[in-house]
Amino acid sequence: MKLVAVVSLLLFLGACAEVTTFRRPDGSTYHHVNCGNTLKLESCRHAAERTCPKGYARMHVATIGDISPAQRCATENQERRDNGEPERTCPPATQTDSFFVCR
Repeated sequence: MKLVAVVSLLLFLGACAEVTTFRRPDGSTYHHVNCGNTLKLESCRHAAERTCPKGYARMHVATIGDISPAQRCATENQERRDNGEPERTCPPATQTDSFFVCR
């Protein structure tokens, strides 16, 4: 019986998503929930609801003119294709849809 309780607790804790809060210079806040693992998507939604009981909205986080390594690599690969050169392996794109603000 104790083994079942311990295993259940470990599974429960493994499903919890971690929320990180950021504060902007103007005093407003936004949050990030780690949803990199698709098995945690339901847990991530619950974490956002727990953080924002009155609701939340997804937030796109990007800096104007900021090009990620994945975007830069894709552009360079297009140039390589145009020149008949072999493509390079690109890093995975960074997931940015796990930022949100409370309503």
